[in-house]
Amino acid sequence: MSWITEHWKDILAVIGAVVTAASLIVKLTPTQKDDNVLAKIIKILAIIGIFNPDGSSIGKAEETKTEVK
Repeated sequence: MSWITEHWKDILAVIGAVVTAASLIVKLTPTQKDDNVLAKIIKILAIIGIFNPDGSSIGKAEETKTEVK
């Protein structure tokens, strides 16, 4: 457990790199099946708070902006 806490930033960097690489790969493939799988993985990571689908840092997801009249 102490290894995880000591290397938490490295673990998050690897997860981010894997998601980024997977995103690039699924954009290159013509089918939607792998896009759907990646979307589900990103949704799970967002639920547990490891990844924000908008690409922002953890805990800093962009808030919806209200229109000013």
